[in-house]
Amino acid sequence: MKVGIIDGRKAYEFPKSTKVLVDIFRSTTTIPYIFLGGATRVYPTDNIRNAREFHAKYPDSILVGERWGIRIRGFELNNSPYDISKADLKGKTVVFTSTNGTKVLQKIRDSGKVILGSFVNVSSVVSELESEDTVDIVVSNRPDGPADEDNYFAEYLRDLLLGGSPEYSVVSEKVRKSRGARRMRLMGYGKDLEYCLRRDACSVVPVYLAPYIIAGETDSRQSR
Repeated sequence: MKVGIIDGRKAYEFPKSTKVLVDIFRSTTTIPYIFLGGATRVYPTDNIRNAREFHAKYPDSILVGERWGIRIRGFELNNSPYDISKADLKGKTVVFTSTNGTKVLQKIRDSGKVILGSFVNVSSVVSELESEDTVDIVVSNRPDGPADEDNYFAEYLRDLLLGGSPEYSVVSEKVRKSRGARRMRLMGYGKDLEYCLRRDACSVVPVYLAPYIIAGETDSRQSR
């Protein structure tokens, strides 16, 4: 298997390949929790107006989103894995928008199969990709610069895909000491940080089939 890592923030042209979108804090962590909460599909958009228009057309949908970490006015939930894990989303369509993760998702939507990966579903992601010849891990980073946590996870996932045995305790400690983690704590999202690091909390593999994200394999395990 050939595995590449691409900076989704800077790139505008992407090779045709199977891709793993990575936005550890918090989109690609929150979305697996959305499916674990019983949602049937996620409608991702990088545009707040578009999110509200979709919700107006389908008023039973749930608005989830943030800009620069703050819940958007009028949205029911923030892009928070902790909050989402407590919500009952059974049978719901979730409209989802974030500062950067959904923006990068739109950039790669036509460049091959796209799945969403994070620590909470990493083993299932590896299993999903084991028969692929080429995989590109697309790190979202942040609009204002690199995200250490995304790059630590991308390197960890690449090692796993190539048959290595990287120590989770080592990479998780790096994430806890990262600039992104400090930022999370300063914003009052310490619980989110820990929920982002719950390795294999679920076996959901979100797959982007535009215009929706749907769930791959799921199970009924509770977050650990």
